[in-house]
Amino acid sequence: MSYTRGCNRMSKMSGMGWMGALALALALAGGCKRSELSGAEQSAPLVLEVAPADLDAEVFVDGNYVGQVKVLQEPETGPLLLAPGIHRIEVRKPGRFPVQVTATVKKDRNGPVVIRAELLEDPS
Repeated sequence: MSYTRGCNRMSKMSGMGWMGALALALALAGGCKRSELSGAEQSAPLVLEVAPADLDAEVFVDGNYVGQVKVLQEPETGPLLLAPGIHRIEVRKPGRFPVQVTATVKKDRNGPVVIRAELLEDPS
């Protein structure tokens, strides 16, 4: 087989035409079962509920910073999708006690993971 540089076409495929390519694509795309879904389709959205004054709190998942609560609640950037498994979620804000929650996402889960984080003021 030879390849055309730039447009990356195989010369043997050119005889198949666009109708054949379309038929092949449709045949490969049909009949997807739930167990064959990709990770994004098996994941669960993380929904964080905090007081309006705490929307600038930082969120960590499994020890990794993922953003501020307000950013994760925006339609353009959120919600964060959690893959199946056990996750440690932490919400922190200076001057407040952190909230730590362990959440388990199952492969067959249909709903979101909802965490209500009440960030109590640290008196010290």
